[in-house]
Amino acid sequence: MKTRLISIATLLCAFGALNVHAETVADAMEKCRNTDNSLKRLICYDNIAKSLNQYDGTDASVSQLQAYKSQSAAKPRVQAEPNKRPAVSEPTTVQKPENEFGLEHRRDLTAEASEISLTIASFKDSLRGKKIITFSDGSVWQQSDSAYLKIEEGQQVSIERGLLGSFFLSVEGVNKRMKVKRVK
Repeated sequence: MKTRLISIATLLCAFGALNVHAETVADAMEKCRNTDNSLKRLICYDNIAKSLNQYDGTDASVSQLQAYKSQSAAKPRVQAEPNKRPAVSEPTTVQKPENEFGLEHRRDLTAEASEISLTIASFKDSLRGKKIITFSDGSVWQQSDSAYLKIEEGQQVSIERGLLGSFFLSVEGVNKRMKVKRVK
């Protein structure tokens, strides 16, 4: 039953898209926006995206977009002279990558380290039984799962990057790891 409805909706939208040759993209998007059924609305938007060249004014829009991209890429970046303050507000202190490990959601990750080794300075348990670990470099990490991993002060551990912004703390020689997040 669902497949029949989907195929009928697809055909209706396809025939509807054939009749909109003389309208602009904005008009077509407005028609799609006014559709009550979410599946039909999605199919309508997909049909517009697949056949952009049939609408009036799209050539001008594409050329404007390409011109804008080339202008923004060609803008020279302002470089500060050594004895002058920078013209653009830029951070003046250069941070070590190890000090920013775990705070990547704030910047580009293309050339970042995938694992670091740290020494535990101290740790304590939170009210919910999660470990809060302070390392010798001053960074503070908190356990975010319920795994048990025996750790001690002065112990060398490694934190590696996982998928989707996750981090895992592991001890060498132990086939177990604890999910952590950086607090400070």
